[in-house]
Amino acid sequence: MKGVRNEKGLFERRSAEKRKSRKADARALALGKKSRGQLRLENGLFSGVRVRLVLEKAKALC
Repeated sequence: MKGVRNEKGLFERRSAEKRKSRKADARALALGKKSRGQLRLENGLFSGVRVRLVLEKAKALC
């Protein structure tokens, strides 16, 4: 169960980072420091990236 705890901690940290980022984006938008277009460009780089490793199909390097 150690691995499960680590994954939960990782999820919680990532969730906190995303909340903090959204608040910073909202603040920058409200203060006029960034436009919706700028935020869309910045955040769009990461929105569609999903990676899953399938170890059973991976080839050994050595």
